[in-house]
Amino acid sequence: MPDSPRRTRIDETDAKAGSTEGVVRWVLLISLALAIIALTVIWVTGALTQNADESQMNVARKQQAEAARADDNADLAEEAGLVAPGTSEQPQSPAPAPAPAPAPASAPSPGN
Repeated sequence: MPDSPRRTRIDETDAKAGSTEGVVRWVLLISLALAIIALTVIWVTGALTQNADESQMNVARKQQAEAARADDNADLAEEAGLVAPGTSEQPQSPAPAPAPAPAPASAPSPGN
C-alpha cells in the first residue's frame, strides 16, 4: 500500500484539546504563597509566646526544668495535704470493710 501524501494539519490549541491560559500556574502560586504565610504566622506566634527561659533552652535543660516544676508541684500538693508526705500517692483513708461473700448455692447431687 502506498503512503498517502496528504497529511492532516491541526493547530496547537486543537491538538491540546484545551486552552493555554495558565490557570494551574496561578492556582499553584497562590497556594504556595498562602502556605508560606500560614506557616510563618504559626512560627512567629509560637516564638512570641515563649518566655525568656524557654527561648534559651535545649532539650536537656528543658527536661530538667520540667522535672523541677513537677517536684515543686508535688511539694505544693504535699503541703496542701492532697498527697501523703514523701510520695506521689493520695493519703490513704481507712478502707471500708469488704462485703461478706454470698453463700454458694447447693446443687443437688446427680445420684439423688
